[in-house]
Amino acid sequence: MVTDLETAQPLDATVLICSRGRPALLLDAVESVLAGARVPTELLVVDQSDEPHGRIELRGTVRGCSVRYLHSSTRGLSRARNIGLRTASRQVVVLLDDDVFVEPDWLARLLDGVAPAGPVVVATGRVLAAPPEGGGGVPPASLVTFAEPATFRGRQWRDVMPGANVAVHRDVVLALGGYDERLGAGTRFGGAEDNDMGFRLLEAGYEIRHVPEAVVLHRAWRSRGNRLRLRWHYGRGKGAFYAKHLSLDDRFILQRMTRELGGRTRRIARAVPRSPAIVIGEAVSIGGTLSGAASWMLRERVPASRLLRALRRS
Repeated sequence: MVTDLETAQPLDATVLICSRGRPALLLDAVESVLAGARVPTELLVVDQSDEPHGRIELRGTVRGCSVRYLHSSTRGLSRARNIGLRTASRQVVVLLDDDVFVEPDWLARLLDGVAPAGPVVVATGRVLAAPPEGGGGVPPASLVTFAEPATFRGRQWRDVMPGANVAVHRDVVLALGGYDERLGAGTRFGGAEDNDMGFRLLEAGYEIRHVPEAVVLHRAWRSRGNRLRLRWHYGRGKGAFYAKHLSLDDRFILQRMTRELGGRTRRIARAVPRSPAIVIGEAVSIGGTLSGAASWMLRERVPASRLLRALRRS
């Protein structure tokens, strides 16, 4: 008997999954997309692992979705995403991480967010926590939980574009120079490539639309110690992002940075002594942010006087 899933036409988009060194998680993510109520025209995997993933490499076409596998010797999530964006056959590219499961109607819901307006819109969905795995997995830190639709234009006081569960127009992102390959997992600044891209899109006049019905589940597979290391790397990336966009003539980024650090400091004060885990986590994030900002200025040859002058003007 032929089912509705087998006869549904693929949706006109490329789903891009980038991965490194997590073959089991990657395979689960691929199978989750292919089991959805609707599949994309193309599922593109850019794998920076040491060894190629034979099972995905030979997957072929599933329900009209062409599964393409690229094994790359490069390193860094931003570089992998840029490779995928340049390689994708479809104009709309949906970014996924390799450690998520997708809800059955996720793809159609997300693409509904970009279909009416064309390339001026980026669509994002919710990223919720999946149940803990392996007896010791802790909920991931990078979740998107707000359940109301929203449209963001211009400058925002918080990051409104996550790294995954995002539909973009490939030519728009590439015209902005793609993802900054100095930022993100696999670099010395292990995060904030999504914050940077979201900021640049909004600065260029594009619109970010949140579609809460488009849900993916972020798997809780990391240990508590791994999560703290991840917070440090995310903080390093965030500090680098702030330092990158810091301007003597425009204090917005400096104000955003001081607002975020102030909020984390207040959370530490409220948590002492009842919640040592919150204190440690927020302190790690603050330390990572300050370290990343300082390191960016030194490595990218930004004069130290730039920050000092901006601080005086604030």
